[in-house]
Amino acid sequence: MEAWDSISKVVNYIEENLENKMTMKELSEIAYLSPFYFQRLFKRLVNATVMEYIKFRRLARISEELKRRSDDNILAICLKYGFENHETFARNFKDAYGVTPSEYRANPVILSHFTKPDISLQYNIIDEDVPIVTEGIVLEVTRISLEKPKYFAGYIANGILEAPSVDPLEEIWNKVHQTKKDIKGYMLDGNEIGVNLNLAKRTKELKYFAGVETTKEYDYDDLEKYTITKNKYIVCKFEAENFNTLITDTIGKVYQYMYLWVKNKNVKVEPVAIELYYGSSPESSYMELWIPLMEN
Repeated sequence: MEAWDSISKVVNYIEENLENKMTMKELSEIAYLSPFYFQRLFKRLVNATVMEYIKFRRLARISEELKRRSDDNILAICLKYGFENHETFARNFKDAYGVTPSEYRANPVILSHFTKPDISLQYNIIDEDVPIVTEGIVLEVTRISLEKPKYFAGYIANGILEAPSVDPLEEIWNKVHQTKKDIKGYMLDGNEIGVNLNLAKRTKELKYFAGVETTKEYDYDDLEKYTITKNKYIVCKFEAENFNTLITDTIGKVYQYMYLWVKNKNVKVEPVAIELYYGSSPESSYMELWIPLMEN
């Protein structure tokens, strides 16, 4: 068994036992590692300590229950997932998301969770045009040549990119959806787009453009513009079971995967990642991540 496979097995076990007490000894035995080496390897692959990860995944599960089961007692829910009392739980929840459990239940905003990692993706670097299916994600990497520019108009949001937290992008996307029909040149059948304009800086400080496709480039007094230029692109096509999973879980895994994919394939790209959103259906949600190739 590969080392990463051992940790993946533990991650799956944790996800299935969030309501149960788990010890370091128990988890390290599942991984067939000593507690010392297990904890070191876990943090390296998951980017959190074992106990931090369990706490964050429990908070994520509780947030789902608070949103879905509005009549359940908050104390009963937090005790169910191993928190000793309401005060400890409420403090951890607010530290993670910036709102109290009661505030979240009353106004269930989109949260950025510490998601369950798909460790196998880090070790399955596929060739171009070969799809891969793993843990509810279907993705494929291809290469396209854009022959004419695509134009977009929208807004820019600033924030901090980290998890867990309240999603810093919910407000700007709501604004896009509320005003898009009034945007000059709005294409009803066009794409929506999201771009982290600070990606090249490798910082948690987020500067994010969100907008809709327009028929051509216009000048606006109160809107920002973005152009996908004529160029060659590496494109990761991917889908998930629903739109909420797509934007709160899958997209983060795809970003991590494409960082490793580009590095492994030694492909020279610009430090830009363009999120192209397509229509969603009850069966699945689909989008693409475009990364421009460097010109020779």
